[in-house]
Amino acid sequence: MITADDHWPATLQRVVAALDFKVPDARAVKPIMEIKVRQDIQNLPALIQTAVRATIEIDHWIALERLEIPVDREAILARKDLARALANEPPGSRQSPFTSGYDAAYRLRLGQLVWVAIADHPRRRLEELASARPR
Repeated sequence: MITADDHWPATLQRVVAALDFKVPDARAVKPIMEIKVRQDIQNLPALIQTAVRATIEIDHWIALERLEIPVDREAILARKDLARALANEPPGSRQSPFTSGYDAAYRLRLGQLVWVAIADHPRRRLEELASARPR
């Protein structure tokens, strides 16, 4: 049986794919990874814009290891592994297959966590997450 919310897992994977992860200071002892949107999302539907902001908020919670949503240890470790891999990339180089693997693993986990956080009522939960912090 198909429900009105069956598109969300695939939509969230597309939302996660629109994000870019960078480590601004690779020389830091503990690399800090930043998340940004790859493109202008103003032309996308409002609900997709909300999903992007909600996904960034969940990434922020993972970075802080907050427990408001079911963030498991696997997600925290996947984010840390990606940050370390990005920090070890030579400046100005394209992502190596090694780093791309960590990138894909974290994106998959992030999309899954967003879905877990919103599955019971996607529209309302996305709006709550997106408004958790001022823009």
